[in-house]
Amino acid sequence: MNFNKLKFYFFNRQFRRTKPKNIYYGTQRKEIRKIYEEKKINKILFVQNQIGRGGGKWLMDILNTIENVTAYGERNTHQEAYYRYCCSHENENYNTEFLDLVKSEIISDWEKSDVSYISSPYFSHGIDYLYNKLAPKKIVILLPSAKKVMTSLKNKGWYEKNIDVNINNFSDLPKEFNGNENHFYGRMINLDIENEEFRAISQIGKIAIFMSQTLKKIYQQISQLKNNKVLIFRLDQADQNYSYCKNFIKKLDLDLLISEKKFLKLKSRTSGKFENKSFNLSIKEKQEYDLYIKEYEFYEKKILNEFNSRHD
Repeated sequence: MNFNKLKFYFFNRQFRRTKPKNIYYGTQRKEIRKIYEEKKINKILFVQNQIGRGGGKWLMDILNTIENVTAYGERNTHQEAYYRYCCSHENENYNTEFLDLVKSEIISDWEKSDVSYISSPYFSHGIDYLYNKLAPKKIVILLPSAKKVMTSLKNKGWYEKNIDVNINNFSDLPKEFNGNENHFYGRMINLDIENEEFRAISQIGKIAIFMSQTLKKIYQQISQLKNNKVLIFRLDQADQNYSYCKNFIKKLDLDLLISEKKFLKLKSRTSGKFENKSFNLSIKEKQEYDLYIKEYEFYEKKILNEFNSRHD
């Protein structure tokens, strides 16, 4: 393992240790719902989603410098991934149980802060349900450029191996994913493509299909919301841009008070250089990427043009 990867894993462990303790975990679900209804009147909630490589952990670190804010992403990775898996198959059997888990995290945040900020890439196929049930102040979408997402997912090993599973069918967890449930439930989702076609294409082609279909699903959901309820965070402009992030946070009705110098140091523990490692594509990979990424670029433009995405 190279130095950059070891360094990232070290800082990522440090980041994971800052995860807020859910003091309501295991509480009766009826009680969680009751407390949520009582507290939401005087508290604030933001819900955030992204596809990948959107700067989510970095943004959490920035937000947690603000007094009275508790922000964190991927608090319950396995459950969140299973939620996306179910939603992609239009299976609603897990919705209520998952909603109660999310509510328990929020009311736990509200015990010590007025603002709870929850984030997960796995919300992508069920944003509308969470919005309708939780009534957050805003939905935040982290939107990186296609190349950033593709590079990160490739370097993380997405779709590296062909799995003997039909992505069009709701399946039980294969034994080889025990201990890494989110790698199956978060990735092998229903992507509206014939299973035979999906299995025949390259790793890069699969990643491009996942990206395009997921961003399409996100757009379809947020386009049904009032425009002023959606805020876009564009990593390409935000990256180490103090002014952009300060203005973005201002639109949450919050104030970023740390100095630019301190702001610029935050990224080091949540961004791994190995995720951005460059590589060459084969002719087949390049052709498949160009073919399947078109839909991502189409919805990327629509989201940037139709929602509040300019914070310079």
